[in-house]
Amino acid sequence: MLASTACAEARIAAMNLYKLCTIKTFGGTIAIFSTAIGKTGFAAAGLTENQAVKEGFSVVTGTFKGVDKHPGTLLGTHKQIVKLIVARESGVILGGEVIGGSSTGELINIIGLAIQNKMAVNSILTAQIGTHPLLFATPTAYPIIKAAEVIEKKIKSV
Repeated sequence: MLASTACAEARIAAMNLYKLCTIKTFGGTIAIFSTAIGKTGFAAAGLTENQAVKEGFSVVTGTFKGVDKHPGTLLGTHKQIVKLIVARESGVILGGEVIGGSSTGELINIIGLAIQNKMAVNSILTAQIGTHPLLFATPTAYPIIKAAEVIEKKIKSV
């Protein structure tokens, strides 16, 4: 369960030991996991909505439900749900959750990178993504970006 943390720490140690780049430090863990039951993947990264509120954050959440391929009638298409948890004041992504098919693991890794790099929801809205019908949802319905759009609408409506 600690393999990803151990690998990150080992890479930093090696970079510092062999002076492969400027001095790097380990910024800690972000609590990221994924699993599968049958053909459905479940994943989470960072803070849940409840945890964020307990930590004193005023949060905005955005959820998008779609499918993982386009068109949605392709063989092997799976429903997807992506939820983002964002700090209201800064727009920084605090956490995310994904339920879906085989792309669940990659989606949560993207969310994990966004959390680790303290990305704001606006950065997600302008992200350039590569897509392919057999691999991902349509670019106009990419689940992380669509969840970010829901958040942006909620923030602007207040």
